[in-house]
Amino acid sequence: MLMHEEDLSPQDVIAYRDDPVFSHKTRLFATLAVDTVPGTLLASDGTAYESGDVLIALDSHKAGANVPVIVVDRGCILRRNGLRAATPAALTAAITAIETSGLNRVSE
Repeated sequence: MLMHEEDLSPQDVIAYRDDPVFSHKTRLFATLAVDTVPGTLLASDGTAYESGDVLIALDSHKAGANVPVIVVDRGCILRRNGLRAATPAALTAAITAIETSGLNRVSE
C-alpha cells in the first residue's frame, strides 16, 4: 500500500554541478503553458519542449502568466532518468541539444 510519495527535487535532475552559483538561474515566462516539476523540459516560450533550445525546470509550478521558474544553467551533469519530456522523441531531441550546447552533460 502506497502511503506517501515524495516530491521531486533538483537532486533528482542534477547528479553533479561544478559551481553552486552558475548551475542554475531564474527564467521568467510571460506564459508558462505547462505545469512543471523538476526535470520538465521546456522550450524558451514556456511550452513543452519539442525541438530547438531546451530549458530544464528545477522547481514545480502551475501553468500561468508571469511565472518565474528556476532552470539549469551550466556546469551540470544531468540524470537521464530525471528528465521529463512530453514524448520519447522530444526527450531524444533534448538530450542531443543539451550535449551539443556543451554547457551541460547527460549521464548514461
